[in-house]
Amino acid sequence: MKTLGVLISAGVTVAIIAVVAFFVPGDAMTKLKVATGYGALSIALFSGVLVLVSFAMGRIDIASLFTELGGGASLSRFQLFIFTIVVAMSLLIIVSVSQKLPEVPTGVLTLLGISATTYGVSKGIQAGTSLTKAPSQPEAAPEPPKG
Repeated sequence: MKTLGVLISAGVTVAIIAVVAFFVPGDAMTKLKVATGYGALSIALFSGVLVLVSFAMGRIDIASLFTELGGGASLSRFQLFIFTIVVAMSLLIIVSVSQKLPEVPTGVLTLLGISATTYGVSKGIQAGTSLTKAPSQPEAAPEPPKG
């Protein structure tokens, strides 16, 4: 199923690039820019659809996406996910409206950096605590005295 989805998305992407290359008015460079943009958009769209279908069919366990190794929710993972989605969607809307890449404010980059650092520190703490804990082994029963 995965291979079929990849083949379909590749075929549709090639078809979109071909249609854009033949029917968009303008010189070759304009056609190349538009075809490349639509091709990249098509690949991103179909990749997202394949991931959503995998979630729906149970091939990707979404429950473990925001959990810690020992169980329980991970606030740092959730925070990084939400910040990244909000910033990405905001930039997508700005680019689609203004038709150019905006200047990203340093405050936004700082918040993303803080969120990513929080996630990295929590992973480091998890790794450190799992290394310091010795695996529990059952104690061997004492041998009965020989006599």
